[in-house]
Amino acid sequence: MPRFTTAPVEEVAPKRRQRQPSQRAQTQQQYQEALRSALLDKSEALVVELDPGDKPLTIRNRIKRAADLLGLEHIVIRRKKDRIVAYQAQSKGTE
Repeated sequence: MPRFTTAPVEEVAPKRRQRQPSQRAQTQQQYQEALRSALLDKSEALVVELDPGDKPLTIRNRIKRAADLLGLEHIVIRRKKDRIVAYQAQSKGTE
């Protein structure tokens, strides 16, 4: 015959795990932090050095999406060989 006992719920219930953000969300966060640091905090250009396996169009799209999410306007993205540079265009004389 089975024996019955009692125990505090905290001891017997499975612990809730905190979910990690998805790989896509983590990548998106990295690009946002890099853009925020370069363009907003330092007022400099973001330079991305491409690895041989990187797809330039993918990197460009990630930079553009991060800029959109940060509310940055007039972002210029240029590629030269294995580097992609992103910066905010200088506004011409506003009145």
